[in-house]
Amino acid sequence: MSTQLTASLAFAAAAALGITQLRTRLVERRTERHMRQLVGIVPMPTGVRTPIRIAIPHPLRERRRRKRNMLLSSQLAPAIELIVGHLRIGRNIGAAIGEVTDSLSDPLRSIFVEAAEEARLGTPLGDSLMRISQDEGNRHLGVVASAIGLQAKHGGSLVEILEAVYTTIEEEDRLRRDIQTLTADNRISAKVLLALPPATLIVVSLLNPGYASPLIT
Repeated sequence: MSTQLTASLAFAAAAALGITQLRTRLVERRTERHMRQLVGIVPMPTGVRTPIRIAIPHPLRERRRRKRNMLLSSQLAPAIELIVGHLRIGRNIGAAIGEVTDSLSDPLRSIFVEAAEEARLGTPLGDSLMRISQDEGNRHLGVVASAIGLQAKHGGSLVEILEAVYTTIEEEDRLRRDIQTLTADNRISAKVLLALPPATLIVVSLLNPGYASPLIT
């Protein structure tokens, strides 16, 4: 009876810790969303989603997508700064992106190459970048695409627009790092506490194989 009670308590503790970690992640997301709203960044609507988009992705696939998205965002701000420099000396946006592309690495390099190839075939550069941003799920790239498209249709200073986009991306990146720093201890504690019950069960099973048999049978 005491063994079953101990096992029940262990599972209850694991469930409680899981709920605690979930609540911590929800708080982090709400805080991050609030920070983005403060700097004027609002998630862009992506239109109608297919059933595949709605389905919950595999955790590993979602993790790879998130890492690629973060890498793309980190590459975008320095690239915008270089593009603005070329625009200031009189180049157009297509030529500026072409000059910058060779100094970039993937994934942003392949994105700019694809957009440039489509532009040579007659597709507006802003439209190409917007389509790619929707495929990538990166709103920063979508903002850049919107800026290029609006400037092409209505005119205006693309340098000033891209500088504002650059400042916004840098500010959000700073806020994201601050959030990660502030929540680092809680995230580490949650992971350690979640791993503690199964680790304890494994150690006890190795030291006393019969002790954990009620949990297996």
